[in-house]
Amino acid sequence: MSGTASAAARPDLGALLEQQHLPALDGLRAIAVFTVMVYHFGVAQVPGDLGVSGFFVLSGFLITWLLRQEYRASGTISLKRFYARRTLRIFPAYYVFVTFSFLVDHLRGEHWPKALTLSAFGYVMNYYNALHGYPITSVAHAWSLAIEEQFYLLWPLAFLLLSRGGTRALVRALVAAILAVVIWRSYLYLVRDVGSAYVYDAFDTRFDNLAVGCLLAVGLESGGVRSAASALARWSWLPLVTLALLIVSRQETSVRYHYSAGFTVDACLVAVFIVQMLQLSGAALWRWLELPVVRYLGRISYPLYLYHLWGDNVGERARGAGPVGMFAVAALASIALASGSYFVVERPFLALKEAFGARRASSRS
Repeated sequence: MSGTASAAARPDLGALLEQQHLPALDGLRAIAVFTVMVYHFGVAQVPGDLGVSGFFVLSGFLITWLLRQEYRASGTISLKRFYARRTLRIFPAYYVFVTFSFLVDHLRGEHWPKALTLSAFGYVMNYYNALHGYPITSVAHAWSLAIEEQFYLLWPLAFLLLSRGGTRALVRALVAAILAVVIWRSYLYLVRDVGSAYVYDAFDTRFDNLAVGCLLAVGLESGGVRSAASALARWSWLPLVTLALLIVSRQETSVRYHYSAGFTVDACLVAVFIVQMLQLSGAALWRWLELPVVRYLGRISYPLYLYHLWGDNVGERARGAGPVGMFAVAALASIALASGSYFVVERPFLALKEAFGARRASSRS
């Protein structure tokens, strides 16, 4: 049947997760970044924050899966190697972008306040936004990158300490962390009335999204979880049900729900969708996620996210092209800027990152 993903067509999830390249994930990054881009271009009906939630869950999943692999192989985690690789992967593109935005805004007469400058260069834009009501700036969207960087800083050490107690201790800690963040966020928003800016931007109110991804990575080592994951991908149309539930959770519920439990529910549904896509990327309905152009957009999703607001500025100048044409111009400008960042800034440092990893690996052999 066309809607059924047969056992022969669907790869074994355990074997799949041991591969160097996990299918569909680049495509999911492309979906996430374009969800954000469409929203920021002015299409309010598209929930851009779901794209950010997607990035958070993916980051938690991939980082934890890599840490688990290293821990299983060596019995420990090289924190020095982890931080060096993350620095080479993230810092160059980020600081070129922030410097570029600072200079362009300065030339346009839009001078940054000292607090904004320190927050942008200090990787704490999330708390700048949270404490200032999310002011509109050319780097406001860097709040999510700040959350991810804070996660990269804290999680490896926490993972190493928790892993010494075994998988159960790790799972219990993650579940406890998720519940604690839900309770804390709900208290702040529903009881203390701190407002949406803080609960949306702060690490202490959004870590649950990352923790859901971490829990997914740990859980997929369990045979029972893998069996459940296989059941969720039994038919190729099942991800459409997941997406429908995600849209209902995000769009058809109250603001009070969204800023309390909603973020967590959305992250859990994103995690289900990730598991489904991992297994169904070869199905006819989802094969497009592995198309070269889609994978390329996913590969440059980081600089696309960085520069898409500058792309929007270009698109807004093409008013004669209509809304669709304006977005097309904005998207092309964003892709051009992102490609420049990827090839000129990121690729040389990515080569250093891989060389550093290879040297460390050879030193252990």
